[in-house]
Amino acid sequence: MQGIRILLIENSIYFQDTCTQELLKRLPAGSLVEKTADPVDVKAKIQLFRPTVIIMNFAMSVITMDGNQLLPVFASQYPHIPIITYGLMDTSKKTALSFGAFAYLKKPGPEQSLEGFYEELVRLTTDAAAASASAPSTNVGPGAMVTKELWTAAMPKKGWLPLAPAESPLPPEQLRAIQEETASPEPASSAKPLPPEPAAQETVEKAPIFLPSAAKKEIQLIAIGSSTGGTEALSSILTHLRPPLPGIVIVQHIPPMFSRLLAQRLNDECVLTVKEGATGDIVRPDHVYIAPGNKHMTVRRCGGQIMLDCSPGEPVHSCCPSVDVLFDSVAQEIGAGALGVILTGMGKDGAEGLLHMRQKGSPTLGQDQQSCIVYGMPKAAFDSGAVEHQVSLRDMPRAITQTAR
Repeated sequence: MQGIRILLIENSIYFQDTCTQELLKRLPAGSLVEKTADPVDVKAKIQLFRPTVIIMNFAMSVITMDGNQLLPVFASQYPHIPIITYGLMDTSKKTALSFGAFAYLKKPGPEQSLEGFYEELVRLTTDAAAASASAPSTNVGPGAMVTKELWTAAMPKKGWLPLAPAESPLPPEQLRAIQEETASPEPASSAKPLPPEPAAQETVEKAPIFLPSAAKKEIQLIAIGSSTGGTEALSSILTHLRPPLPGIVIVQHIPPMFSRLLAQRLNDECVLTVKEGATGDIVRPDHVYIAPGNKHMTVRRCGGQIMLDCSPGEPVHSCCPSVDVLFDSVAQEIGAGALGVILTGMGKDGAEGLLHMRQKGSPTLGQDQQSCIVYGMPKAAFDSGAVEHQVSLRDMPRAITQTAR
């Protein structure tokens, strides 16, 4: 059998590299794997790379952007390319197949061997390739990958995937810099101690609008918002945080069920206790609460305690849960006693709410452009004056700790 061209869509850079190595060890000679962590890149890479098969993390495939779930959009736009998805739950198989996937494969948990998973993934890939009627690429040669020059040449092409009209794909130089910076991360389970604090923080940039009052209140709550690329960013940050810290509330754009799985995974990785938020939860120090999928999460004061409300509601910026909804409630209920953080993500959810927090006197942090998978949400917040300091992902745990303490 001739080589197979695979496009791997996976938000974990570590698993991208591991999966690529394992696939190439087992696939026919001459096979190629092209990778992306950003769904916006997919159409340009399909036009250039002409994959025989797409392999996609199911957690990314059901992300909703501007009302479109990625898997059915890709399946309808590229019916000649079989899509294989994988995920942590058996119950996702029916949904994946109904969305147009060629096959769904359950991925073992973190304590289980992945050997059988890779063997089955290769079997499904070869079956899908045999069933595919896609023609071989005419844009790149049989031994080529999507180089910087080819990627740059493809960017002006029309017909860009209409998932987020307000956002442009990242420049190729920035994509390469991010990939090189995160090319060989350690597995998420190997949490490292917090690095020593430097005498001065020189990696931050101040926004041009206004600064909170110098007389800041004691930080009682940390509120974080993230979207595309956020699951790995959250893992990178939370695994480096150490007690004592105020309670942390997080909105990550994520479907139902996957918010619970994300919370369970992070709880296994972190020193802090991580759980999916629920109505009535009391926000405790050294605890992290992740908004459940399809429910807005807000905070309210109850006596001397901070409590959570999680309930369905109309999408805000096409998102439920919405970062703006959480940040607005934090601004109203906690005021200057909260720290606001906005991370990688597409669109502008969270920018207005973070501005309201800053107007109340809250310190605010935004992930910088160089370390974002998608510099959409942090850029919108920074441009509006909502972000007091921009910080790299690597330095974010230290910045959060210094500010909160």
